[in-house]
Amino acid sequence: MKRAVISEGRRIEYTLIQSDRSNVLFQALPGAGIRVYAPKYMHLRDIDGMVRQRAAQLAEMQKSVEARLAADRRAHPVTDGSPILIEGRRRVLRLHEGARRAGRLVGEEYHLTLPEPDSDDAVRAAIRSTLSAVALKRIRQRLDYFAPRVGRAPGRVAIRDQKSRWGSCSRKGNLNFNWKLIMAPPQALDYVVIHELCHLWEFNHSPRFWALVEAQMPEYEVWKKWLKAHTDDLYM
Repeated sequence: MKRAVISEGRRIEYTLIQSDRSNVLFQALPGAGIRVYAPKYMHLRDIDGMVRQRAAQLAEMQKSVEARLAADRRAHPVTDGSPILIEGRRRVLRLHEGARRAGRLVGEEYHLTLPEPDSDDAVRAAIRSTLSAVALKRIRQRLDYFAPRVGRAPGRVAIRDQKSRWGSCSRKGNLNFNWKLIMAPPQALDYVVIHELCHLWEFNHSPRFWALVEAQMPEYEVWKKWLKAHTDDLYM
């Protein structure tokens, strides 16, 4: 839910996500603005009030996030010949000009065609778009493999440009996955697929939930830790 408040003449827009949580979390995300996670029972006026009280702090959080994003982009350019991770392996990005976005892996090179190969933003958008399609195909394959073993089939499956989560499961059984998983090793992608499928049995992170995950992937902690340690490496 999109909301906005006015604080000292400044308009603050934020995305509100209410769920079965017990506390309020404020988060600044690059390109996504401010997000506020709050309990379902909280009144909107109370949440708005908390945002107003933290107006200066939230502005600083957003400024810091954008500065880090700019630094990351300078450190990791996306020009012809730049390295790009695909399925945990370092490939070489090759850019071509063409009317439509298209990407294909040829040996150790990822050939990307787009109308504006000289635009940093356009190249990054094309990488997200083309690799998202690859991610969806691969994740569906792994869901088809693991779902019968877990004993539950998901509802809708979607790829998202999530800033802080690798996957999510709704109470309706719909699953979302971060497109950047296609950059990670296949075992890390499998871990997230198994994790979300197990939520179809246990909508929590209880010992029973982790036992379900371990039954499918005894070494899951290795890849759980890998994703946490290498989040910044899967940039874009």
